[in-house]
Amino acid sequence: MGQKESSTHDNSFNSEFESNIKTDSNNTIKIAKGRYDDQLLKRCENVYFDIEAWYKIIQSETFYTEFITISPSIVQAFVNFYQTRYSSTKLLNFNDIQLITSIQNQLKEQIFNSKINKFQNNGTFIRLSSRSPKDGKPLDSRKISQFFNQKLNELQIQYPDEYKSIEGKANMQMIAYCYAQFHSLKVTDEIQALNLILSSERVYYDLIEVLDCQQVKDNKVANINNIKLHDWNNNIIIREWNDLLDPSMEFRCFIYQSKLTAISQYNYYCKYYRLQNDGIVQQIKITIIKYWQEKIQPLLDPLPEKYSNYVIDLGLIENKLTNGYDCIVTEMNPFEINTGASLFYWTTDSKQLRGRGNEIEIRVQSNYYPYIKDYIEFILEVNQCDGKENSSSVHHGKEPYFIFLDQMKTQLSL
Repeated sequence: MGQKESSTHDNSFNSEFESNIKTDSNNTIKIAKGRYDDQLLKRCENVYFDIEAWYKIIQSETFYTEFITISPSIVQAFVNFYQTRYSSTKLLNFNDIQLITSIQNQLKEQIFNSKINKFQNNGTFIRLSSRSPKDGKPLDSRKISQFFNQKLNELQIQYPDEYKSIEGKANMQMIAYCYAQFHSLKVTDEIQALNLILSSERVYYDLIEVLDCQQVKDNKVANINNIKLHDWNNNIIIREWNDLLDPSMEFRCFIYQSKLTAISQYNYYCKYYRLQNDGIVQQIKITIIKYWQEKIQPLLDPLPEKYSNYVIDLGLIENKLTNGYDCIVTEMNPFEINTGASLFYWTTDSKQLRGRGNEIEIRVQSNYYPYIKDYIEFILEVNQCDGKENSSSVHHGKEPYFIFLDQMKTQLSL
């Protein structure tokens, strides 16, 4: 229900990124000047694709959403928290702790305990302006494992023959894990929400970019190449949750020069069983094309300078009354190579993605993901879903953030 990049990080990129991170005499994170242009250009590409930019335009076609603005000082507090907790750099101070506590209280008062709470007790999906904390740790560390085992048992009953082969078993485990990860992002209070945000490496790197570009905007760093400067939205975003939305029914759609050119199953790691039925796939294709033409195109076409080229993610929810599907927008992204292309490739499929194919093409995963057995074994081990007992159920980085904050208060008082 948010921007859906893979939660598997490009380690080479992160290593290069971290090598450019420095701290000054005030314990403020800095980044080598060579990266500023990259960050500013990335901002130019993404400025119309933060939720703040497109939400009001297509509000009727997406989840109800509220925004809580966070200042650069709060962004810095989040970054300092992550650095202190997950590396040897000790940056967190009393002021940071107070700022994090203030956001916790604001989430509680404005969203979760508000008398005009519009989320109807269904739970919420939490994210920041640029990305979601899908790699963050749930407050209850057992949640992913519980969801995983529940879904895996269901799938084994439904598709017993699939589980008999090595690749079939691994694919089933991958489906169950993706389901578990997805549902572990549902939060019902401010503590659960902040625990995901503050433990997310994705969020951490995005916030460093925010601070980086803010320095250019504040003229603390020279904008040597005179790249256009945009405000960088800094918001905690609270979105309505819908339990009926299933990860297997999310699709990435490519629009070029205001024409829908291609549709892909979003999560290309999984060979989903229902998507092996060509009749269902064609029904999905027809549904998406009709929905985009009737609901989305009329809203975005009047803004060609912003939305003639874009990538839009749709969730399809089964409608038992009509025997069809209802569509909802989950995310928008720029039509750029930095946006994941799912089952397409920006280079070899350039002709199709840019509308020079014979028709709109839809792709679903019909093969097992390469090396899926090794991949899922690693994922399950990391997330303690492999059934193996861990000698320390609560270890460094697993305890809730508020316990770590209390520990830091004690240390800072000494």
